[in-house]
Amino acid sequence: MCHYEDIRSHGNTLLSAAAAALCAGEPGPEGLLIVNTLPWNRTEVLALPRPGGAHSLALVTVPSMGYAPAPTSLQPLLPQQPVFVVQETDGSVTLDNGIIRVRLDATGRLTSLVLVASGRETIAEGAVGNQFVLFDDVPLYWDAWDVMDYHLETRKPVLGQAGTLAVGTEGGVRGSAWFLLQISPNSRLSQEVVLDVGCPYVRFHTEVHWHEAHKFLKVEFPARVRSPQATYEIQFGHLQRPTHYNTSWDWARFEVWAHRWMDLSEHGFGLALLNDCKYGASVRGNVLSLSLLRAPKAPDATADMGRHEFTYALMPHKGSLQDAGVIRAAYSLNFPLLVLPTPGPAPSTSWSAFSVSSPAVVLETVKKAETSPQRHTLVLRLYEAHGSHVDCWLHTSLPVQEAVLCDLLERRDPAGYLPLRDARLKLTFSPFQVRSLLLVLQPPSTYTP
Repeated sequence: MCHYEDIRSHGNTLLSAAAAALCAGEPGPEGLLIVNTLPWNRTEVLALPRPGGAHSLALVTVPSMGYAPAPTSLQPLLPQQPVFVVQETDGSVTLDNGIIRVRLDATGRLTSLVLVASGRETIAEGAVGNQFVLFDDVPLYWDAWDVMDYHLETRKPVLGQAGTLAVGTEGGVRGSAWFLLQISPNSRLSQEVVLDVGCPYVRFHTEVHWHEAHKFLKVEFPARVRSPQATYEIQFGHLQRPTHYNTSWDWARFEVWAHRWMDLSEHGFGLALLNDCKYGASVRGNVLSLSLLRAPKAPDATADMGRHEFTYALMPHKGSLQDAGVIRAAYSLNFPLLVLPTPGPAPSTSWSAFSVSSPAVVLETVKKAETSPQRHTLVLRLYEAHGSHVDCWLHTSLPVQEAVLCDLLERRDPAGYLPLRDARLKLTFSPFQVRSLLLVLQPPSTYTP
C-alpha cells in the first residue's frame, strides 16, 4: 500500500503545481479552481469546500478540457428540475430529477427505475435491482486467477433488514438515500444511492468491509429489455457478446470483462451499467451482473481483505447507447471534476484548451512528446467511439505552429501535415479508428494570449 500512497502523494503535488501555474502568480488570497479533464463541456453538481471544513453543493459548468472559477453562490436550477426526495410510510424512498425516477424498497433494493420522458419502466416486472448476491468461489487450480462456471450454481441473495433505508441529502441539487447491509457475520456493506439535478444516471456509492474466504460478491439488475446481444466497452471501442448460452463457446463467456460500461438495448430503449473500477461483467438473458469482490486464499491469504470503496451507476436511455451519450456518461463517472485550491486568486473567467465537434470522437490523451523533449510539442490521441465514419473539427486555444499526424511511436507521417484554420483542425475517422497528432506550439516568448 505504501507504493500507492507515494503515487497519490506525487500526484497531489503535481496537481498543486498545475493549479499554481494556472494562477500565473497573481498575488492575493487563495481561491478555488474547477478543472475538467474531459473533452466536452460538463454541468454537474459538485461539493465545494467552505471555511471551517464545511462543504456546500453547487451546480457548476466547466468547459471542455479547461477550467472555471468556483461559483461564489448557488447556481440557479432553471431550466432543470430540482431533485425531489420522498420517503413513504413503508420505508421506501423515491428520488426524482425529472429525467429519471428511482424507487428503493426499505432494504435499499431497486424496485423501479423510470425514464420520465417516456414513462418507460426499466426494472423487470416482479424483480428487483441492486440485488447483492454471494457465491461459493472454489476454483480447481489457481485460486486467485480462475473463476469456474460451477460457482453460478451456488447463488445466494444477500437480504437486508427492512427499515435500514434512510434519506441522506433531502433534495434540491442532489437527493440521496443510504442503507447498511450485513453480508455475512464477518462482512458488511454501506451504500449511498445518489441522484443529481440534470444527471441521466443514478449512482451507487459503496463501501464494503470484506472479510471472507472463497466467496464471490456480485450485484444484479434484471432489466425490462430483451436482446440476444449485450455491448461491452473495450479500450478505444466496444464489442457485442451474446446474452445466451446456445453453444459451448457462448457458455465459456459466463463472465467477461468490460471497461467503464456495459449496455443491454433493444430497438428504441436500453439500460447501461457504468462503473469506476470493477471490470468483471455478464449479461445473461435480461440480467446485468457486475462482479464486485472475491476472496482467494492463495498465493496471498489476505488478498482483497479489508475496506473497499467503489461506485457503479445505472442509466436507462432512449434510442441507441451512442445517441444517448452512454460513453460520455461513463467517462464523466470515472473522471470527476477536480476542485483545486490555488495559492493566489483563481482566474475570473473560464478557459478551454481543446474541444471536438463530434460526440463520436473522444480526445483520449494529451501528453508531452517523447521525441521532441526540447521543443514545445504535444501529442494528442483521439479515437472514434461510436463505430461510424465521421468528419470532425478539433478546436484549440493553444498557439499551434504546426500540426502533423503521427504513429503510436510519435513518428511523423510525411503526408500527414494538417492546415490550421481559425484555430481548428479537420480530422476524418473510420469506425473505431485511433489517430495520433503532433502539435508544435509557438515558443512562449513569441506568444501573446
